[in-house]
Amino acid sequence: MKSTEITGSQVLAYGALEAGVDYVTGYPGSPATSVVDALLHLADDQVRIQWAINEKSAFDAAFGASLAGFRTLLCLKSVGLNVALDSLMVSNLAAGDGGFVILVGDDPGGWGSQNEEDSRLLVAAAEVPLIEPTSLKDAQSVMQSAFDLSERFRIPVAVRITRALALERATFEPPSLPAPGSRQGTFERQGDRFNVLPVHVVEFHRNLLVAVDGVQALFEESALNRAKGKGRHGVIAAGFAYRKLRQVLSQSDEPPLALLSLSTIHPLPEQQIVGYLRSLDAALVLEETAPYVETQVQALAQRAGLTLPVYGRLSGHVPREGELFERQIVEALAVLLPDWPWPSFESGGRTMPSRQPLCEDCPYIPAFDSLLAVMERQGGRDAFVVTGETGCMVRSQLPPYELLDVKYGMGSSIGLAAGLARTGLPQKVVALSGDSALLHSGLAELIDAAQAGISLLVVILANETTALSGGQPHPGTAHDAQGKPRPPVDLAALVQATG
Repeated sequence: MKSTEITGSQVLAYGALEAGVDYVTGYPGSPATSVVDALLHLADDQVRIQWAINEKSAFDAAFGASLAGFRTLLCLKSVGLNVALDSLMVSNLAAGDGGFVILVGDDPGGWGSQNEEDSRLLVAAAEVPLIEPTSLKDAQSVMQSAFDLSERFRIPVAVRITRALALERATFEPPSLPAPGSRQGTFERQGDRFNVLPVHVVEFHRNLLVAVDGVQALFEESALNRAKGKGRHGVIAAGFAYRKLRQVLSQSDEPPLALLSLSTIHPLPEQQIVGYLRSLDAALVLEETAPYVETQVQALAQRAGLTLPVYGRLSGHVPREGELFERQIVEALAVLLPDWPWPSFESGGRTMPSRQPLCEDCPYIPAFDSLLAVMERQGGRDAFVVTGETGCMVRSQLPPYELLDVKYGMGSSIGLAAGLARTGLPQKVVALSGDSALLHSGLAELIDAAQAGISLLVVILANETTALSGGQPHPGTAHDAQGKPRPPVDLAALVQATG
């Protein structure tokens, strides 16, 4: 096939298809959304692709399909992993024969998120392997490796990407994809193999740790990790931070640095890292967002009796918050080679979707105008407390509305409003909920508020799509992810049923 310029998200989609993925599901959220969108465009009808009502539902469906031998891909963003965490923390103990890969998108800098969470910490706590591509070229092979590892060791495998990787563009020759074919899952009853009961927990946990040890042995020799360059000073770049490092180094003569790019993030290739450190006088760790690898490298050095300094976020040589851009990388490199003629860069940045105004024909505009008009007639804006949540409604915080007093996470506006109203506030409390967010996790909070008899106004903004993340369908939409018609959920009936 002819080479063409495509994005990192498309490369990941090609990698999943080349690996023979059978079922894809998830919940919209940047930067993982674009991978599913690419799969919808590239895959044939035999690959089942579905947006779920929330991340836990998506996780359980994908994991269930893997129990029947399907290769399944779960796509979610960092905060979405929180929603699915309960399932992750038990599926790791008794995985099936089909490869189960979790593609989690992190957002250093919080360009399109309510935090800049580092999913590596949660994945490590779940004791499952995690791989992060260091370049677009590796993104394709990482997907194949993840499915192979999952099936070989019967363990979920996470692939972490960042917004920068998803947006990166490169010339790419699409691979030859497997021929379309209709697969059917098979499931054989195997006693308690898939029953995670208290009586089996210690045994299952022991088996999990043995599997992780096996993965680490492979990671020690993985071609995804590469050493390059020579010098008494070294830089360990984890994941896509390596690509950013290479972009900086390409702007000047090659400095005398020993570079180590790490793609296998959990478990780390400990012997390889210790051998690399033994030849150095000092090391710098570049990663996003938490000092996860830096902490592990310091511990490895201490256990090996090495006394070299390890610089990074913990030492204050890399900012503790925000996305890494060229300027921050140069400032960190200067601690290793202060006399080197490093190039200069301006501070980087991106456009935040939530700071863009509402579209001119947005149905939220008359809704917000009407709400504000009613407030003025009922004592003025200060007589009300308004809670909101993730979605296009966050743009109501821009002038001229400046509507929201409280906004935290997805599906939380009703619960927050109910808690505020319980305290006997003199103000009247209003909760704004999107229809996607209501179905995602807000419905349970509405039931609690209704059952408790809370005096509360809930306004459901039903635009029949997941708008801010790109217009993906949800159960209240009259078509599915592949455009096929279906009966939408009756929101009015659901709300009436809450009491």
